[in-house]
Amino acid sequence: MNLFPKWMLALAGVNLIPVLLSPFYMFGGLQPFGTSDSTFVRFLLYMLTNAVWFVPSILFFVSLDLFRRGYEKAGVAVALVGVALTATCVALLFQA
Repeated sequence: MNLFPKWMLALAGVNLIPVLLSPFYMFGGLQPFGTSDSTFVRFLLYMLTNAVWFVPSILFFVSLDLFRRGYEKAGVAVALVGVALTATCVALLFQA
């Protein structure tokens, strides 16, 4: 972790908050996008609900990898997108 400045680790680390919230989405019965009578639509809503917490955790690793390879601006941009998705995840949790 000596390759990364502390501010980058802090910025990317925010993207790991949805991993801590994932049990609420997976096992808590939260349905922030509603439900449907159709089995296929219900499956798509389930996948979207899981993507809300899974995508920011993937963006954590992508942002640090880009930063390590020398693409600092792209790494910071990916980390900021992850922070926006993390804020969405937390907002959906409190609205449900």
